[in-house]
Formats: sequence, structure tokens, C-alpha cells
Amino acid sequence: MKIFLTGASGFIGGHVLNALVERGHQVTCLLRGRSAAHIRAMALPGCSVVEGEFTRPETWLSTIAGHDAVVNAVGIIRETASASFEQVHQLSPIALFTAALTGGMKKIVQVSALGADEQAASQYHRTKRAADQFLVEKCAANTVTTFAVLRPSFVYGPQDESMAFFLSLAAQPVTAVPGDGKYRVQPVHVADVVRAVVAALENPALKNIVQDIGGAHALSFDEMLDVLARRLGKASATKIHVPLAVMKMVAGFTDLCGGHGPITGEELAMLQRGNFCSGEQERLFVERFGFQPLAFEEGIARRPLSQQDVWNARMNPWRLPLRLTIAFIWIATGVVSAFISPAQGLQLLDQIGITGTLASALMYGTSIFEIIIGLLTVFGIRIWLMGAIQLLLMFGFMGILTLRMPELWFHPFGPLTKNIPLIGATLVMMAWE
Repeated sequence: MKIFLTGASGFIGGHVLNALVERGHQVTCLLRGRSAAHIRAMALPGCSVVEGEFTRPETWLSTIAGHDAVVNAVGIIRETASASFEQVHQLSPIALFTAALTGGMKKIVQVSALGADEQAASQYHRTKRAADQFLVEKCAANTVTTFAVLRPSFVYGPQDESMAFFLSLAAQPVTAVPGDGKYRVQPVHVADVVRAVVAALENPALKNIVQDIGGAHALSFDEMLDVLARRLGKASATKIHVPLAVMKMVAGFTDLCGGHGPITGEELAMLQRGNFCSGEQERLFVERFGFQPLAFEEGIARRPLSQQDVWNARMNPWRLPLRLTIAFIWIATGVVSAFISPAQGLQLLDQIGITGTLASALMYGTSIFEIIIGLLTVFGIRIWLMGAIQLLLMFGFMGILTLRMPELWFHPFGPLTKNIPLIGATLVMMAWE
């Protein structure tokens, strides 16, 4: 079968690509830039690449002609300046489905998301549902093309990101859990999702279905964290349940920072709603696809856990706090120098031989510049560049003060010696980001 696959550089799409190639299908992957080069370098048999931006269907839609089936595995969990939920989950998939229907393809498989149903409240789920509904309605009036909409819960497995994040929560001495932690989730192993995608393509009987997919059984968020903690060698996760009012404030800050934070308002709402299959959907899945998905405890045990994974789990939650504390230092220094104690700043410049208008311009200009790079660091904008600028400023300040005021190295408050750990922290931030 000749298959057009979108999302091959992503977690689910990458596993789908490998499975389809292994089964002898010819796969055309829609990819961009480095992802396209990476897939080409892998030289997978029967795999070809079309370069294009998924968010700009007009640049690649003509290339789907001549294929037997389409698999859409594109999805984002957070919006960016160049990728909105509406464009990625709704408009581009609808353009893809329209072209596939017009071209007379045999099968369209849409990898959607559990929760993209009539109760969908988040923009993430509503846009997924809009594309699903379009496909269902258009195929109902089409006798040539059939469809399968697959709606998996949290998907985990090799190279996943979401479960790696939850693993990092379980690894902490104390894990902050939004609300009571009793909301239910039903994580599903990526191998089971891929198996369902392949079956939907190859089995003619699996047609015109909307199917939820979860693991063998649901469990509470607290229970999931305990399973992950045991995977790390702990008896259980030590949890502190943070009131939802506090979590909404944290989510509001994340939204204000353009998604650069621990959890967005939409993610918090989706977590509260829960993410699990109904008993009827569980029964239908086994009946239709002929296998029982793995239980979370069994599936997570399949994932090899190296010492590096353990260290990543322990350290990753501190990535954002590190960035924010470094940003705070630069913002606070700029504000204090320019608006709270400008006289002391001018006095210090006078001691190293800079006076008059030049001193004022240098002090206020540097202070404003420090505030700007601090704010850019808060919002996670060009972190590597911001870190490099911060290092240059620190080394520049330290060099000048060492030459003109070497006694500061022996000051009891350590105005120069404190720069040494800050340099180390900045290098860690740059490597992390």
C-alpha cells in the first residue's frame, strides 16, 4: 500500500513510520528542514520525503496524489507563534482530508485525542474534534473512501515526552499534584496505538469508526505517579496536593509567559476533566482490533531505564526555576541600579574613573539592557544567545572591577565572588535550553 504520512518526525508518527516500513508499505512522509534530512539519512526502504510546512497545505497538497491511504499523526500540546491549534489540528487536516477524498483514496486514518468529543471544552480538543467531525461527515457521503478516527489517551513509550515529564515529577523528593489527584487517566503504550493504526489501514472491516484507545484499565493521577516512583526504585511518590486556586494562578502565569511554564490553563482543565475510556469503548476496541492494550504497570516496565534517564527525571523539573532565578538576578540588578539606588551606581563608576554624562548614560543604558535580557530569559526567547550575552557582561564587569577595584574580591558580601556560581548556573541553563 502507498501511504501518505504526516507527523513522521513526532513521537507517534515516528513509530508509525517504522511499523509501516517494516510491513513493506511504501510511505511518503511530509517533513520540513532538519526532520526531512534526518529521515532521508535513515534510508528506510520504501520511504520517501516531501518537504513542506504542515501549516501551509497549499505548498504540499498536490503531492498526495497517487497514494492509497493517508495517516495524519500531527499534533501539538501547546501553541506557538507559528503553530496554532486551529491551524495544526483543524484547518490543515481538513485540507488534507479534502484532497484525499477528491483524489479517491481508499482509507484515511486520523490520530486524534481522547477527549475530542461532545464534552470537549479546551481549544486543543475542540479543534481536534472539528477535524474528526469533518472527516466523519464527508466520508458518510462518499462511497470510495473509508475512515478510522483513533483517539488515544496519554501515549507513552520510547522517545515520549509527556510520560518523561510525569516521571520527572515522581522522581522529586516531594511531588506537587494539582488538586486532589483523584482524576482518572488511562495511559496507552505507543506500540498499541501503532498496532491499531496499522490494523485500521490493512483491515477492510475496520472502516468508518471513531475509537477511543486507552491502556488495559484506568488509574488515578496519584496512582500513576506511584507506579512511576516504583519504577525509579521508590516505595511511592511523596505528594503534596496543591489547591486548584493556586494551580490556576500558576497556569495563568504560564499563559502570560506564552506557554513557558509548568502548566497552562488548558492543560490544567484537561487534567481535571480526566482522560479515560468508557467501558463500552474498551469493549469495542478489543472486539474490533482483536487485542487487549497493555496495562500501564506492564507497559512502563518495558521501557529501559538507564542511569541517564534517572538523572534526567530528577533534574528536569528544575530547568524552569533555574531560568527564572537567573532572569530575576538581571531584572533586579537593572531595576535597583536605575530606579532605586542610582547614586550608588554612579559612585561606583566614579571609583573606576567614569564620571559625568558618560557615567549616567552608561549606568542607565546598562540597567535597561539588563532588564531586557532578563525579561527575554523569563519568556524563554533565544536562551542560548541571552546566556552568551550574560556571560560576556559578567566577564566584562569582573575584568574591569578586578583591574580598578581588586579589593572587591575580598569584600565580605562577595560582590565579585558570587559571579562564579552564577556563571556556572548560566552555562547549565544554556546547555539545558
